[in-house]
Amino acid sequence: MPEQAIVQSESELENDQQLLRSCLEPILAQNFPSQLSRIESIERRRSQFSSFYASDIITIRLASGDELKVFLKDFGSFHHPKDTMKERREREVIVYREILRDAGLETAKYYGSVRDDTAGRFWLLLEFVEGLPIGHLGFEDWVPAAGWLGRMYGYFSKHPEKWQDCDTLTRHDTHFFQYIAQEALRSLSEFSPELGRRLDPIVGKYDKAVAVMTAQPPTFIHGTYRPAQIIINKGRQPVRICPVDFEKAAIGASLYDLTFLVDGFDPPRLRQLFDAYRTEAQRSGVSVPDDEQMRHIVDCFRLHRVMNWLALSVARGYESKTIHKLLGMAEEIGGLVL
Repeated sequence: MPEQAIVQSESELENDQQLLRSCLEPILAQNFPSQLSRIESIERRRSQFSSFYASDIITIRLASGDELKVFLKDFGSFHHPKDTMKERREREVIVYREILRDAGLETAKYYGSVRDDTAGRFWLLLEFVEGLPIGHLGFEDWVPAAGWLGRMYGYFSKHPEKWQDCDTLTRHDTHFFQYIAQEALRSLSEFSPELGRRLDPIVGKYDKAVAVMTAQPPTFIHGTYRPAQIIINKGRQPVRICPVDFEKAAIGASLYDLTFLVDGFDPPRLRQLFDAYRTEAQRSGVSVPDDEQMRHIVDCFRLHRVMNWLALSVARGYESKTIHKLLGMAEEIGGLVL
């Protein structure tokens, strides 16, 4: 992952250095037990792919010539406050520390976390994984990402004890989907009563889509399986697929995640992604719908995504043309599934 240097004042560096070193020492003890006392330098640099939260790469160089990189997600450094930030950071820590641990899915290894409410310091320390988000790469690199999702579905279907009683995970139940649809109608009606009247018939029949979405076998899901959040390391064989950002992890349908990945592809490529997902899921003995059924289920989740965007449209200040476009998408998809 490319990096960009952070500019920090001397006082900031001094304040963080001792805490950072105390966090890194146990990590070094695991990886280089005989070299712990011979640290030559610790360098902190901003990741090029840092987004809402600041994300840094910590490079530890030892006198032996060995080097270790650690990924630090800084939940205390962000662009602007938003809802459920506390819940999101706590959820992601639990997912890495407990749910993904020993799952054999090649997600980043959990190294530790720091929570200091007084100082507003919230760190998540993970293994640094080399690679690029698949959004920067060609379609051929999206196919193994669909396969990884099928593999995750297969694993967690066999290990419900790892997620089914986790209170921090969002539940994708009937209330979850219906609430978002009602919020979409409220938001759109606030923006334009005329547009609200166009959405109202879709919301009135939305229970048909909800019945399909909630009928799928529940499992642990990523929650936002977007290309920007799927790292691929092509420098090793087999390639390593490493999804990141589990802030919205949930209990729901695996096809909810797949919808993020496959949306917008033409039928031939859609079939390739479906096939890759199905092959890996079936290796774990998990039953997967045929292409026609899967497309219908995915279309229901596509409609949910549009409803979610509409629910947020006024609060986020979407332009009128964007809101009109989203409503058109809701009408088009709704015509397919309702």
